[in-house]
This record gives sequence, structure tokens and C-alpha cells, in this order.
Amino acid sequence: MTGSHHAALGDVRREKAQRTSAATEALGILLPGRPQGGHASGMRFPAEARRDVHVRYTRPSCMGGFAVFTVDFEPLPDGRLGFEFINPLSPDDIDAECAQAVSDGILLWLIGAGPQNTYFDRPPLPTTKELAAGVPVRPDAGPGLIALRAVLLHSRLHPIDSLPWTHARAGWRAADKTWRGAKATGDPMDLAP
Repeated sequence: MTGSHHAALGDVRREKAQRTSAATEALGILLPGRPQGGHASGMRFPAEARRDVHVRYTRPSCMGGFAVFTVDFEPLPDGRLGFEFINPLSPDDIDAECAQAVSDGILLWLIGAGPQNTYFDRPPLPTTKELAAGVPVRPDAGPGLIALRAVLLHSRLHPIDSLPWTHARAGWRAADKTWRGAKATGDPMDLAP
């Protein structure tokens, strides 16, 4: 082949790749190795907001445990990657330690930790810098990089039984029941008195 044939063949391949990329992006399909949405992995998680997720986690025992809150999950704006937790509530609604535990529980679910890892034997959480660079969401949630904002809307405290570990577990449950839906139902802690 001559040089002009190579150039023409290259132009045809580029046009085909652009058409394929545009079509797959419009359908939300991720092709491995193809940047989409401005990020090398392609998709951001979540794709749409999930509103008014209510979690009631109680553990009647000598150790106690009480967490009740409502949270909104929404994609980060402006195509950013990362994780933001916003707590506009007063300390009468939730103290800072329990609010941080809710945030940690949500992030632990996103990175793939199990419920047993929410307070004891938990894996290290990614840093803000790592999240901004792109951390993949857990495999069973689908493809994409974490780009999530969680906003705490309502919370109730129990003067004795509201503990950080219960809030971490409840944060994990909030994310789990939001994205796994019916597969995540049936946790006895949701039904306890």
C-alpha cells in the first residue's frame, strides 16, 4: 500500500470509531479502553438520583443500637468524580461522630465492603484525592466510577443507643437497599422494634 492509501484507511477507521463511540455513549454502553464522559473508565455512578431513602436500624440487646435517618443520593454535578456527604442537620438530630459513621458506611458499600466490615475489620477508605481521580464502584452495582453526593435529610437520636457503629451499619444498609432493591430486603434489623 502506498502512503496515501494508509492515510485514507486511517481516516475511515477514525470516522468509524467516532460513530461507534457516539452511538455507544448515547445508549450508555461502555466499551473497554474507550474514554467516555471525559473519564478513562467511562461511566459515573450513580447515573440518576435516588431520593428519600429511609433506614431504620435497631438492635435490641445489651449493646443497644439505634439509627433512623433519611438520605438522598445524587450524582455529583459538573462531571466530577468523588464522594461528598452533606449533613445540614443540627447536633440535636445527629451528632458529628454518628454523621461521619453514616458517611463511612455509605462509602464502604460503594467500595465493596460487606456488612460485617462496617465498623470492625473494615478496609481502608479511599482518600478524597483517590476518589477524585476515580475509584470503581463495587462490581454488583454495575460499571462506573464513584461520583456520588449523599445528603442527610432527617435523623433521630436516642440518648443512649445511638452509637457510631450502628450508624455505619445503617449507612451501609441505605446504599445497599437503594441500589440492590429487592435483593437487599429482609434484613431483620429493618424490622426490629
